Amino acid sequence: MIEIEPTFISENKVFAMGQISLKEHSMRLLNPAFTTVFICQSGWAIVSLYNKKYLFKKGDILIAYWDMRPVFLKVSESFITYYCMMSESLCYDTFQNISSSFCDLVYAYPVLKTPVEFVELLSHWIEEVLWINNNMLGNSRELLIKNSIQNLFLVIDSESQKIVSPNDLPAMPRAQEIVRQFCILLEKNSKRYHNVAFYAEKLSITPYYLSTITSKIMQDTPKGMIDKQIILEIKIILSTTDASLKMIAEQMNFEDTSYMCRFFRRHTGMSMLDFRKKSLSCISGTGNLGN
Repeated sequence: MIEIEPTFISENKVFAMGQISLKEHSMRLLNPAFTTVFICQSGWAIVSLYNKKYLFKKGDILIAYWDMRPVFLKVSESFITYYCMMSESLCYDTFQNISSSFCDLVYAYPVLKTPVEFVELLSHWIEEVLWINNNMLGNSRELLIKNSIQNLFLVIDSESQKIVSPNDLPAMPRAQEIVRQFCILLEKNSKRYHNVAFYAEKLSITPYYLSTITSKIMQDTPKGMIDKQIILEIKIILSTTDASLKMIAEQMNFEDTSYMCRFFRRHTGMSMLDFRKKSLSCISGTGNLGN
């Protein structure tokens, strides 16, 4: 298995980007870690996803989700692809405003053909993201990268719905559909329900089966996914409101404020008040944005 970014997980990177030719890695399994966006900049490649072969050529977009493991069966001499890899936490943030049908779209059409008039726009998008990565620092860089990726996905989602109705998309494999439904339930219920049993019951499966398929598809446990969604919700409240810790604990259904604070510190490495100060200073542009 080929790692695009061998240190991505060990160094706890939030995102990584660059160019790669893959000439030396054809016929080998590619591990894109979490979600990776590939944009072909020159040449072509034959890519295998779920045992289906796709032509990936200049201007095309390939979005590889957590459970996809693309194999580049063959690449042309001039093949070069840009990649933008996102950590699990950045994926959660990025997909907040994307329609649920976007997930179905990518599974049905992992290689998206770009209209001629969009090729130049994609080049500008790549230049913008690379500039942000090379020139911005700390949380500002992460926020701008997230917004840029989210904007790209929103455009793809909007343009694709002009061609393919969400109702016409083929059904996802059963396990993937369960995970997708689990993610939707998490977004709607994580503030109130923190236990795996609630979600398993809603999905009409056992907690064990839910754990089995999330471990396989998401490389995470249901509890791990619930905790990440809770942390995301707390971060949003801290960043966008002046609610007291007591009020946040009530909103997030924590019986004990001190437990919520310990929970947040355990998952983020900082206190809730420190996170609020840091996020507010980044918004105002007055904070220390060093790496």
